[in-house]
Parts: sequence; structure tokens; C-alpha cells
Amino acid sequence: MSVESEILLVSHGDDPLRHLVTRILEDHRDRLPDLSRHAVLFPYSGAIPRFRRILREQAEKAGHAALLPPATGTLNTWACKFANAKARRLSANAREILLLGLLNKYPDWQNQYGAWPLIDSLLALLDELTLNQAQLPDDRTQFVRQISGYFGIQSNGSSPFESEAGMVHTVWMAWQERLKNRNLLDQTLQFTDGLARSLHILSEDTRIYLAGFTNFSRSEFQWLKNLHARRQLTLVLQGQYDPDSGDPDNCIARMLQELGVQPVTGVVSDPYSDFLNRAFAAADGNLLARAQEQFAASASSPAGNHLVIHEAADAESEARAIDIQVRRWLGDDIHDIGIVTNDRKLARRVRALLERANVELRDAGGWVLSTTSAATALDRWLECLERNFYYKPLLDLLKSPFLHLDFERTTLDRLVAAFEQGIVRDRNLTSGLDNYRFGISHVRDKLEERHSSGISSALALLLDRLENAAAELLPLKFTQQQSAVKFIAALQASLKRLGLWDGFENDVAGLELLAVLDEMKTAVGDGHLHLTWAEFHRWLRRNMEQRHFHPPMHGRGVELMGFTESRLYRFEALIIAGALRDHLPGHISAPPYFNDRVRADLGLPALGQRYSLMFHDFRHVLEAAPHVLITLRREHEGERLVASPWVEKLRAFHELAYQEKLNNPELEWLVQQPESMIVDHETPLPSPVNQPAARLPAGLVPVAITATDHQRIMDCPYQFFCASGLGLAPEEAVRDEMEKADFGMHVHRILQAFHAGVHGLPGPWEKPLTDDTISEAAGLLREISRSAFANDLRRHFLARGWLYRWEECIPAYLEWELKYGSRWRIKATEWKQEREYSGTGIRVILKGRIDRLDRGADGYRLVDYKTGVVPTRQQVQRGEKVQLPFYALLPEEGTVAQALFLSIGDGKVTERNKLEGETLQILKTAVKERILMLKRQLDAESPLPAWGDVETCNICDMEGLCRRGMWNEQIRVNSQTK
Repeated sequence: MSVESEILLVSHGDDPLRHLVTRILEDHRDRLPDLSRHAVLFPYSGAIPRFRRILREQAEKAGHAALLPPATGTLNTWACKFANAKARRLSANAREILLLGLLNKYPDWQNQYGAWPLIDSLLALLDELTLNQAQLPDDRTQFVRQISGYFGIQSNGSSPFESEAGMVHTVWMAWQERLKNRNLLDQTLQFTDGLARSLHILSEDTRIYLAGFTNFSRSEFQWLKNLHARRQLTLVLQGQYDPDSGDPDNCIARMLQELGVQPVTGVVSDPYSDFLNRAFAAADGNLLARAQEQFAASASSPAGNHLVIHEAADAESEARAIDIQVRRWLGDDIHDIGIVTNDRKLARRVRALLERANVELRDAGGWVLSTTSAATALDRWLECLERNFYYKPLLDLLKSPFLHLDFERTTLDRLVAAFEQGIVRDRNLTSGLDNYRFGISHVRDKLEERHSSGISSALALLLDRLENAAAELLPLKFTQQQSAVKFIAALQASLKRLGLWDGFENDVAGLELLAVLDEMKTAVGDGHLHLTWAEFHRWLRRNMEQRHFHPPMHGRGVELMGFTESRLYRFEALIIAGALRDHLPGHISAPPYFNDRVRADLGLPALGQRYSLMFHDFRHVLEAAPHVLITLRREHEGERLVASPWVEKLRAFHELAYQEKLNNPELEWLVQQPESMIVDHETPLPSPVNQPAARLPAGLVPVAITATDHQRIMDCPYQFFCASGLGLAPEEAVRDEMEKADFGMHVHRILQAFHAGVHGLPGPWEKPLTDDTISEAAGLLREISRSAFANDLRRHFLARGWLYRWEECIPAYLEWELKYGSRWRIKATEWKQEREYSGTGIRVILKGRIDRLDRGADGYRLVDYKTGVVPTRQQVQRGEKVQLPFYALLPEEGTVAQALFLSIGDGKVTERNKLEGETLQILKTAVKERILMLKRQLDAESPLPAWGDVETCNICDMEGLCRRGMWNEQIRVNSQTK
């Protein structure tokens, strides 16, 4: 059966795919069910599933339960299959690298524009020139003179266009020559070559069907004309056709004029379509006159039952409006719903709201590869190398599910937890593998005690494996330039040693990432490309940002897409979201090279053509469903936003014609109602609570009570319950610079090294301290100090200031030591002690570590170094601050004659709150009896109430558990008046 070629035009409100399927089944009804020799081609792949579904449904109605379907795909993919098989095909990556190598001969261009931006703009121009069969003169001077002549400028070396025109001509000629000499076809040449060759390969009875196109290049037009002449073409277009109209929706007329054919029109006019045509008519610029004409044609608004424009207060309200409207439609048994938008941020929020309502949303936009967890793991690894294994990217990497480093996952999780808490947070080590090793060696005993035997060796092994994984890649960071092949090989080797490679192979996004690396490796296979580390990392990140995941679309359900993807859809209801000028049409940037006059002469599309294509897609979606909602928002962070000019024109036209707005008061009201939000009704809303008074099970009562435990009970029993009983004490914050807490730890360690010796530091001082030796002692203290601060001096800018602050105190400390040295002799430093006390039916173990224990004629002296805030004497004597009397209970032999805080800071060393004699004995006894009483109450599981006093609550980390802000008002008042 011979079928005439035809151009089928359907209206915006019709379904082009149904017309296409009807035409296919009608054209080949005598050969059904075999359609395999024909091809159906689209501009994008998202339309394929819906086409196949409609084809299957209509074939079944025609009595064909099964079909041999036609070849279906995109025009680009289909044409490339016919390209010259003898030529070498150039991938997108290889093409970029080839052009980069060409541009390396012109470093001034790269310095002026930047290598990758220049490559992007030039490749876009090269594609346009190739697709539109542009013919540039062979002579560069002639081309420059031609471009300058368009503006009436003589080419004499000073023309502002000579630099741009000269660069374009040079690149175009060098590019053509390079491809020809190497027998290469880039992707655009594969396409154009495939189109031309397909005309010689296609059999006479093969028919090509195209749908969804709004524009063609010269190469494509030439191919279409040949197919049309051979009666092998059916082209389905959608929109208006009026060659004499000046409407912006003129891309259909432009295509038909280029093809030189008249369409077989299927356009059916209706009142709503006429309303839209009048609103956007460009031939008559008088909006008021057109509105009056509209009212005369229809006294009631044809848009009233079709179109709603909802203007929300802000982005969250707009997302809520979309969420509510989708759920309303689903409740009305409307299921084929489209959400069309160019605002990806709004799209993500809408997706989150719908998912909370258990509404499945398919997103044609997909996800950028660089945002996936696999790409994040790779980026964290490179960041570790660039930032000397800074703790933030390192911890992110170690916690990645893709990493294993030859450890079992459970083992690795345990090691990472120990590393984070024991090394990074407790020791405040923020970078450097050697620094981390230093920290492990200095807290080995503490790590083994807190976690398990062998944990230190396992952590050292983990660091060794990280270092081994970086062995090939890290040196490349410090070189001027290296072969890109070497970079990629080293990166792949490091991924295998880390175990990331195996993890990526078991993940969809990870496989895509490995494919990117393979393509990059293939692209630089000749080894001629040389890059710095920064250039390589930028190239890798660029490749990950250019890759997208596109989940399959089915043409049913709730689907999220851009305007281009919506062309061949027909919905039951549709939302055009984010209708602001910034997104609709958005910023339509001018082409990077030449103005419209020059581009027109070269056969390239002008800026206005791009604008009309975008408007065509917008005009289509206004009729793509019987129910259309347009949403926008008024402001963002106090800044007034501007609506899309197309939406503004539509809104103004309707108000002029009918003196009423295209809004929906019911939707506006629903957005304001809290009841319209999806909430978990099974979880009751928070209500005022009583003052918490938890009971700690006997099994969770600490075996030994520390001074910190006792102080917590005194400050707030509920704080003790959370921190000491449940072990919920907050993690130490990691500090990028030294702070007072680090200063205090260093001072304690320095004084311990001076008096008793510390492994890895100079000292101890072994001579009598006299007026003659005090300067020598000061020298040793300074030597110890610099050694103790050495690691921080390398890592922290402010460490030198803290060192200077301590060194100012050295003379005062030695003067204090000299003054009391004849009376007190040091017995121990950092002295750990446990002591058991018992009472009637009760026993308790006290545990603590005393900074310094001295021995004198009258007994022991306890010294606690303080580099920060020191409790007042009143707080100590009233038993509110318990540290000194608590420590006085620890020694089992001898009498504690004295206990004091030694305040160190601001160049001074001062004894504070010295307890001795009867005062000390009274406080010791009182504290001991109170501890025994508290232990008895703890064993009996007595309540541990939250006091709620302001002073304690202001510095408490457990506020989220006691929820003091939600206590009954009467309780808060009572607690504040205690």
C-alpha cells in the first residue's frame, strides 16, 4: 500500500500521540501486526513509554493483541546508527579534550575567557555551524572583513569584531582539519552524516514518523525534504498555523514555510482556544481592544472552567498550594496529573510534600550525578587529599556505605566511632594522618579502656590503609602538570584500595560514576593532555555535574517535568508552577558569538527564535489538560518578585474582558488552614508537661561516683540521670582553632611533665628549686611548653598566642613554687584514686583524679589547677561546688590538711578558696554524708527531678530532654522563685 507523505497539524488542545497512532494503524492496516520496518522518532525519550502504551491500547481495540512495533527512539540516536562505520566516533568527553588540546596553542584566549567556559561556548557554536551547514570562507581575513562589513566598519585591525571573528574562524578551520585528518566524527557529525546516509540505506517501504518537534536545523530540513519527496514522511506538528500572523507562536509557520508544504490540518477551534489566541495576539498590540472583542464574542469567560492563577505569599505557600490541589484532584478521581516547571528548587519542595502525603511523583528532570551519595563519597576522598585529611570530609568518607578498607562494616563502624570520639573530639585533632597517629599513641590506654583491647592498633591500621590508598594520587597534587591518563589511573587505583570501587559497582549511581571515569580515560587515551591537580578536579566535577539520572516516565500518575518534556503529553489536570519572570521564560541569554544579523547571514538561529520556541511550549501546556492551575509567589525574603510576562498578560486580558480574576478563593482559603497540612495523626501533639522526675534503674547507677557526677546531682538531679545514668553527655565540639579548654589541657600536661615527667616531653625537673636554679627551671618549663604546643603550633594560627599567655605565667608559677616548696613536697601528679565508704546498709565508691598531691609536715595538700572560672568561696563553703571537699575524701593514708584551687592566668598564679583545718573537716564530713544519702536514694530508685533553676538551665545540654519550656506555667513560676 502506497501512502502519501503528509504534514499533520493538530491543535494545542488535542493529543498528538493519539493522532499519530491512529495514522500509523491506518497507513499500515493491511500489514498489521507487523510495523517493524517503520520508525517513530521524537525529540526526547520521555515520550516513548506513553506512545507505546497508546499504540498497544489502540491496536487491541482494532483486534490485534500483539504487535511487532516500529523502531522507536529519538531522532538523534536513530540517525547516528547510520553514520560512517569506518570513521572513529568521538565521545562527548573526547571531543572536549580534543578542543582543549587545540586551544592550548592559544593560551591568551584561555586566560581571557577561562578554558572550560570557552570550550562550552565554542562547542555550541561549532554544533550550530555544522547542523546548519554554514560555509565560512577559507581565508581568515576575508571572514573578518565580512563580519565587519555587516556594521559598516572597515577591517583595518581596530574593528571590535576582529578578535571574535578571527578566533571563531581559526577554531572552525582547525577543528574541521583535525577531525578530517584523524577520520573522526564527533556527535554532531555522526548525526548529520547519519541523516544523509539513511536516505541511501532505508528501503522504499520504510516510513518515518516524527512528532513533538518545534524546530529543525538546515541539515534536518534537507533530510525531511528528501523524505517528503520520496513519500516516506509523516510529520505531526501541534499548534497554530497562520503564515500572515505576527503572533509569537510562529514556529509552526516557520517550519512549514521552510519545507514548502501545506499541512493537513486537524486544528479545531473552541472558545477557550480563541480566548488564548486573542490574549497573546501580537498583530494587534491594543490589549483593551482585544479584551472588548473577547467579551463581545463570549459574554461569559471561557477560561472560568479551565484556568486558575494562584498567587501565593511565598515559596512555601506556593508549594503547599500545589500539594493541596494535587490531593484535591486525586480525591476527585483525577489521576493523570502533570506539574510543569523550570524552578527546580520549588520542584524539590513539592516532591517532599507529596511524598509526605504518600503520593508517588515521577520526576523527568532526574538528578545530577554530583548530588548522589556515590559522587559525594568520591568528592570527599579528593577533599581529604586536598585538605590534609581534614576531619569533616574524612569522617564523611569513613561513614560512607561504599567504603570498607578491607574491614567488615560493623568493625569499620566501631573504629570510626572510636576515632571520632577518642581522637578527633577528645584530643581536638582536626587534620593530618601523622597528627591522628600522634593522638592515638597518647591516648592508647584510654582508648583500650573505653572501647576494647586492640582498638589502637586497628585505628593505626585504618590510617595506614588510607595513606596507602593515597600513595599514588597524593604526589600528583604537588606537581605542576601531569598526564590526565596518570591522574585517572591513580584515582581508579585509590578507589580500589579504599573499597569504593566495589561499593560503586553495586549501586546504580556508582556504576554511572565509574562509567564517567572510563569515558574520561578513553577520551585522553593518547596521553597528550596534561593538567594540574586543580584542572583535573574541575574536569572531573564538571563531568559529574553534566550527567543526570532520568527515571522512566509512564504518562500516567503525577509526573513532574520541564516544558520541553510536556510537548507530547495530554493530562487530566495540569499545574504550571513557579510562573515568575526568572523561570518563565527565564533568562534567555544572547548567543556568545555574533549578533542576530550576523547569525542570520550564517544560517544560525536568532535570539527571537529561541524565545518563540519557549512560548510555543508554554502556549501548548495551557491547553494540555481540561484543568490548568498556574502558581507563582509574590515575594522572597522581603523582595517583591515579578510574574512571568506571559502570565501577567493573560491575567490582565481576562480582568479587562470580564472584570474578574482567574483565582480560586477556595484554594487560597485551604492554603491558610493548618488542617490542610498532612500530619501524623497517630502521634499526639505536644502538650504541657509536668516537671520531669525520672527514676534511674539500679543497673544504670554508676559503680563509682566522680566529682562530676556529684556536681551534676547538686546542679540538677535530672541532669545526672541523663548524663551519668543514661550516658547522654554531649560530644566534644571539634575546634579549628585553640580555645581556653585546649589551653587548660596543655597547662596540666606541662606541669605534670615538669614535676613528674611525661613520655615524649622534656623533663622532669630533678634539682632543688632555689634562687640560683629558678632561671634554669624556667628554661626547662619553656622547653616543655614549646614541645607540648608544637603540634598545635603547626596546625593552629592562634596557638602561639596561647603559648605566650602561658609563658607569661611561668615566673609567677615558679615564684609560688619557691615560696611554698620548703613546706610542701610533691608526692604525685595527675593522681588517680578510688576509695570506698560505707554507711548503714549502703556502700559507695568515690573516684577521681587529682592534679597535684603534695606532702607536708601536717599531712597532704590537694592542688587543682584552674585556667578558667574558679568557684566562689561562698559556693564552696555552702556545699554548692563540691570538687575540693570531694577530692579530700579520696586519700586513704594520712590526713588531708589543705585543699585549694591554683588559679593560673593573666601572668599571675593565685591560691583560691583554700580549705584547711576545721572548715575542711566539716565540709568533708558533710559531703561524705550527703553522698551516702544520695547513694541510698539512687539504689532505692528515688525520683531524680529537674530543678528548673535559671542559672543551671542556661548552661545545661539536656534542655531537649527535660523540655523545660513546655512545663506547666505554674511549675515554671515556682521554679523561678526558688
